[in-house]
Amino acid sequence: MNMKIYRYFISLALFCISLSSCTLFDLDFQSNNEYEAKQADNRVNMTIWEFIQSRPDIFSTLIEGIQYAGIEDLYKEEGNTHILLTNSALSNGDNCFWQKNPVMLPGDTEAAAATAWEQYDKKVVKELLTYHIVKGEWSYFNLNSSDRWIETYGEGSFSYNKDGQTLQGDTAVMCIKAGHDRNLPLQLNNFEWNYRGLLAASSGSCRTTNIHARDGYIHVSDWWQPRPLRYFLGQE
Repeated sequence: MNMKIYRYFISLALFCISLSSCTLFDLDFQSNNEYEAKQADNRVNMTIWEFIQSRPDIFSTLIEGIQYAGIEDLYKEEGNTHILLTNSALSNGDNCFWQKNPVMLPGDTEAAAATAWEQYDKKVVKELLTYHIVKGEWSYFNLNSSDRWIETYGEGSFSYNKDGQTLQGDTAVMCIKAGHDRNLPLQLNNFEWNYRGLLAASSGSCRTTNIHARDGYIHVSDWWQPRPLRYFLGQE
């Protein structure tokens, strides 16, 4: 067979395979000249509290913390945005809350990573979780790449470690913005200073975003967020 003819049949076969694969994987070619846009539905037919309880595989530590702090009612209020913290954010891994906030247990000579919420004062747990409840509904529809400082349900009294010192914070707002990179869809507290600076911006990004529950918006994160001081907000 002539080499040119052989190459022609090979190319034709590959083209037919590509057409078949497009159909096979539900990537059909447009059948008419009028483009029909398709949008993914971001709504879930559940309340935020129902959504949390439906995924104990990733929210078991969060559920236990909410119940220990006695703040279930806050997760049932309408019109808020919830940054839902996974087990990776709270109890698993080197950068989780339990690891970064060690506790001194009876009989121990030095502080160690916590193993249960009961090892913390309830106020500490409440302040952590309420800081991740943002007032108002915030999603891609009203956020952009500019820093947006939004009030949370945190009371504002907290402490954090920086350069080996324990400092006191005095505000309970969170910075939320949409990232330019498709891999960083929604960034939290990605300002000039935060203790995750060495871990790159992805440490402040949500893993799943823009879930519209019946009573508010949900963004899921593998990272708990520290609170900024007024100094870093340029307020003093």
